[in-house]
Amino acid sequence: MEGSLYQEVCKVENLFSAWCKVREKDSAGGVDRVTIDDFAAHLEQNLEALAEELRLYRYIPEPYYEVKIPKGEGEFRSLSLPTVRDKIVQQVVKDLIEPILEREFLDVSYAYRERKGPLKAINRVTHLIENEKRGWVTICDIDDYFDSVDHDLLFHMLSERIKDEKLLVLIRLWVKMGKVDRRLRWRDAARGIPQGSIISPLLANLYLHPFDRMMVERRFGYVRYADDFVVLSYSEGEAYRAFEEAKRFLRQRLKLKLNPEGGVRRVQDGFEFLGVMFLASGKTISDEKRAELKNKISDAIDFRKDRDLRGLIETLDGIGNYYGRILSQAVLEELDEWVTGCLKRHLSEAYRDGLFEKKSEIREILSRVGFLSQKYRLFRQRVTRDIVAYCRRKTNGPAKVPVPRPSEKDFIKRKKREYQKLESGGFELVISTPGVFVGKTKRSISVKERGIKKYEVPLLNLKNISILCSGVAISSNVIAYCAEHGVPVDFYGAGGEPYAKVYPLRFPSASLGIAQLEALKNGKGVVLAKSFVLGKIRNQINLVKYYSKYRRDKDVDFTEVLDDKLSMMESLAKRVSSLQGQDVEALRGELFALEGLASSCYWELVKRMLNDYVDFEGRVRHGATDLVNVLLNYGYGILYSRVWEAAIKAGLNVYISYLHKPQEGKPTLVFDLVEEFRQQAVDRAVYALITKGETLEVERGLLSDETKGKVARKVLERINTVEVFRGREKRLFQIMEEQARTVAEFLEGKTHSYRPYVGKW
Repeated sequence: MEGSLYQEVCKVENLFSAWCKVREKDSAGGVDRVTIDDFAAHLEQNLEALAEELRLYRYIPEPYYEVKIPKGEGEFRSLSLPTVRDKIVQQVVKDLIEPILEREFLDVSYAYRERKGPLKAINRVTHLIENEKRGWVTICDIDDYFDSVDHDLLFHMLSERIKDEKLLVLIRLWVKMGKVDRRLRWRDAARGIPQGSIISPLLANLYLHPFDRMMVERRFGYVRYADDFVVLSYSEGEAYRAFEEAKRFLRQRLKLKLNPEGGVRRVQDGFEFLGVMFLASGKTISDEKRAELKNKISDAIDFRKDRDLRGLIETLDGIGNYYGRILSQAVLEELDEWVTGCLKRHLSEAYRDGLFEKKSEIREILSRVGFLSQKYRLFRQRVTRDIVAYCRRKTNGPAKVPVPRPSEKDFIKRKKREYQKLESGGFELVISTPGVFVGKTKRSISVKERGIKKYEVPLLNLKNISILCSGVAISSNVIAYCAEHGVPVDFYGAGGEPYAKVYPLRFPSASLGIAQLEALKNGKGVVLAKSFVLGKIRNQINLVKYYSKYRRDKDVDFTEVLDDKLSMMESLAKRVSSLQGQDVEALRGELFALEGLASSCYWELVKRMLNDYVDFEGRVRHGATDLVNVLLNYGYGILYSRVWEAAIKAGLNVYISYLHKPQEGKPTLVFDLVEEFRQQAVDRAVYALITKGETLEVERGLLSDETKGKVARKVLERINTVEVFRGREKRLFQIMEEQARTVAEFLEGKTHSYRPYVGKW
C-alpha cells in the first residue's frame, strides 16, 4: 500500500528499536554536537518528538558533519556524520527496505551484508583458483566510487523497487543533503552518496547490482567487495574480455570509471585482494599490510589509558577473526612475536614507572590476551613467564628503591623524538629492486613489480627519490611532480657513485661565482679549506670517542692506542689551525698532508673497533673489494649527491673549490663540503650496520641489491636525524644546507667567519 512503509518509520517502537542499534555502535554524533549520552538523557521525549515530526512531515535532516580520517600512507578519507536523530531514522528505513533489496542481490557481492563479509569473499576467490582452476585474474577497483554515484540513476533504481513516495523523499533528502566542516563551511552534494551515513552501504550495493547481474550472466568468476572486485578467468583472453566489458558497462551504464592501477595477470604471479596476497605458494599478506597490522597492535597498547589491555584484546580479536582463518601459522607466529615484543617494552616501562605494584598483576592481565597462532596459544605460560621476567625495577646500589617517574619534560622529549623519526620516515623513497615501475597516484608515489604494488610513500612529506639499480621505469607524472615541487630524483651507479639527478633548473649566482674566484687569492679560500679539514678531524675524534666510550674500561691495550692516536689527532688539528697564508694553492699540499695523517690515525682506530665483527685492513678509496670499504664508498656516493644539492640551493658554483684542486668536469667544491659530514652521515651508519649483525653481502667489489637498499636507508636515516645545531634543532640535511649558505655568505662578505659542522659525541 502507498505510504505503508513510511507509516512504519513514524512508529515510536520502530524508532526505539533503531535507537538500540545506534546506541550499540556508539559512534560520534553530527553537526549538532548531540552525543549518544545526550540523546539518552531524554530518550522518551526525544523519540516522541522525532515520531511527531515524521508524522507531520516536518522532519528535515541536518547537514552531515564532515571529518577527515587517516586512510593510510598520508591519505585521508572524508566521512559524513549524521546527527544521532538522523541516524535513528536512517536505521529504521534501512531495516525496512533491506529485506526488499536483499531478495535481488546476488551472492557475488560480499560487503555490507549479513552472513557475507571479507572472509567469505576470500574463500570464494580461493575456491575459484583451487577448485575451478582459473589461472588468470583481473584486478579492479572503481575510482572514487562513493563520490561518483549518479543521483538520477540511483533514484530510478530505488523507485522501481520501493513503491512509497514518502519514503523515497526521505532517502533523497539524505542523499542530496550537503555537508559542513568544523568551520561550518557548506558543501553541496551534486553527486555521490555520503560515506558515514547508515543508509549509504545499502544504496552502494543497489547501485552496483546491475553490474553484478551482468558479470554473473557472462559467467565470469567475479567477486566484489564494495568498490573492489576481481574476476578469475580460465585464459588470458577471457581475463581481458572481462576487463573491457566491466570497464565499458561501468562507464556507459553507471557513469563510473575504473582506477587505472588495475589490470590482468597470471594468478601464479601473485595478486592482492582485501589485504590478502594470493601467491603460488599460498595466501599471505603484503609487507605494507604487515606493517599496518603491527602498527595497529602497537597503537592498541597504552597502559596509562587502558590498564586492562581492552584495546589490544579487541584488536587481536579483529585480526584473528579475519586473518587468523586465512594466513599460515608462520605469519601468525610472526605477528604474535611482534605482540610479545610490544608487551615486553610497554609492560617493562609501566612496571618500572610504578603503574603495576606486583608482577602477579601483570600475569593476570596477560592471561586475557588471545594470541593468534597455535604455537603461542600452546606455550602461553612460557610466553607469559618470558614477558614477566623482562619486567624489572631499576636499582640504585644494592638496595631496591622506587623508580623515579620521568618528568613531563622527559616524556614530551621522548614523544617528540618518536614523532620526528616517524615524520622523516616519509622523506625518502629508496628503490633497489630492478624491474619495478614508479608511478604517481593522487596522493602518493607507488612502486609496483609485475603490476603488484610493493609499497608507496605519501607525497605529503616526500623530499627525495633514490634509484639504486638499473631497469627501473618512472612515469612522466612522477618526473613532472618532482620537478614542480623540488623533489630530486637521484640515480646511483653500482658502486654508489651518483651519475644523474632530475632537479628543477637552478643556476649559480654570477656575483657569488666572482666571489668564489677572488677567494682563491684573498685569504677566504684558505679559511674555508682549513675549516673543512678541521671539521673532518674534529668529527673523526668525536666519532671514535663515541664508539669507544664503553671499551675504555675493558680493554687496556686498546685504550693505550686510543689515547695515543687521539692525542696525535688533537695535535694535528692545532697545526691546521696555525697555518698562515693567503694563497690556497700554496697551502693545499700541507693541508692534505695533515689531513692524511689524522685520517691514518682515525682508520687505525676504526680497524681495531671493528676487529670483532669483520676483517678491515684500512681505508681503500678506489677499487675496493672488502665489505667495509665498499659500504663506505657507496654511502659517500649518496652523501655527495645530497651535499651537491645543498650547494646548488645556495647558488654556489660547484666547480670552484679550495681544499680540493679544481678539475675539469668534476664538482670539486662538493668534495670540499662533504668532508665535515662524512663521519656523522656515513661512517656512523656503516658502523651501526656492521656491529648490529645485519646481513650484508659483497661480491667482486659490488653490493647485492638488498645490501644497497640497507646502506642507503641507513645513511638517509642519519641524514634525516634531528640534532641540536648552534642552539636550534635541525635535521642533518638542513645543517648541510645551512653550511652551504654560510659558505656563500662568507664569500660575499655577509658574514665574517665560517665555522665547520662538528657532531656531538
